[in-house]
Amino acid sequence: MTSIKEFNLLDVRKNTQIISTLNKVYKLWGYEEVSPSVINKLEILKSREVINQNELVSLVSNKALCLRPEMTTSIVKLISTRLINKKRPLRLWNNGTIFEKKEGYKNVELFKERIQSGIELIGYKCDYPEIEVINILFDAIDKLKLKDECELKFLVSSTTIMDLILEKYINNNYERIKKIMISLDHDNLNKLDINEEEKNILKKLLYMRGEPRKVIDNLIKIFGKNKVLDDLIFLFNTICSLAKNYGVEIQLDPTFQPHLNLYKGTVFQLICIKNSEKIIIAKGGRYDELVKHFNPKEIAANGLGFSISVDNLRDLIKEEKNNEKKVLIVFKEKELLSRALLEQKKLHDFGTVSIVEMSPCKTDEQAEFIMKENKCTDIKWIKI
Repeated sequence: MTSIKEFNLLDVRKNTQIISTLNKVYKLWGYEEVSPSVINKLEILKSREVINQNELVSLVSNKALCLRPEMTTSIVKLISTRLINKKRPLRLWNNGTIFEKKEGYKNVELFKERIQSGIELIGYKCDYPEIEVINILFDAIDKLKLKDECELKFLVSSTTIMDLILEKYINNNYERIKKIMISLDHDNLNKLDINEEEKNILKKLLYMRGEPRKVIDNLIKIFGKNKVLDDLIFLFNTICSLAKNYGVEIQLDPTFQPHLNLYKGTVFQLICIKNSEKIIIAKGGRYDELVKHFNPKEIAANGLGFSISVDNLRDLIKEEKNNEKKVLIVFKEKELLSRALLEQKKLHDFGTVSIVEMSPCKTDEQAEFIMKENKCTDIKWIKI
């Protein structure tokens, strides 16, 4: 069974509004457009364990191929082939459709198409490329003009924090504890065969989220000062300053991990809270390991980016007011049609939207009716 989204005219107009606004932002930041293939090789996604294979939409004609479940893998592969000799860093942006497969009611498979827009920053030789990417995300969402009742929360973490938490359990229930922490599974945490002191520490970590500096201070109390937390202090000090400028609340959650097994390092989600409903409008992070996988010789083997959900934003943005002039061209005698078409061309040359009523129009009342039907602003009569 397939879940197909049929867009009405308003949806299409809002999709165009969102993508057009985002493209302008990306260009201002010096990014270039790429268009990755819609079709991926299964072996590429499987080799990196990017996503559960059961969630991939494979092609009936060729089981070795699938429709892309996300954009990043295709783009990173592209930079190791066609863009291998292009000067780093690479600043790239893209728009397109991704495809998801989920298990629905009574094990019925549901296929979904989703429209995404995003950027990738690859091969940037600096300590904190996250700052540029997150700044662009905040700028892009600000330019979209969300409805007044929308509140923004930036949920962020780093896989290095989870590594720090799980370090002592590498040879003892590692995967089980990781799953418990990510899923906030308090019941199974109580059942772990570890001493009570360690169990209490994990319980504290399970619900340790909030203002970044306070969370990091609490992590230092548990794990002591170390490079992982020192690096995060500088990063979050900078990000918090940016977020404040855009009216975004930041929350650091040590146990937050993304669904896609793609990221290593900083991971994040931008959430819109509207009438108590939480809607994920963007997500992203670092994927240095993916860059190394496709190009082991990459000098600055780092990469990061974000994807914005156009579908989730449609009902959250203010619709642009259309003040554009739109002219209806009418005539009373059929012999004037050719002149009407010439008049339309002149208006088009000046960039004015215009349509010709191909049938003769006998009265002003009829012209007014046609004008309203076509949502025109003006009438231009062609006369002998």
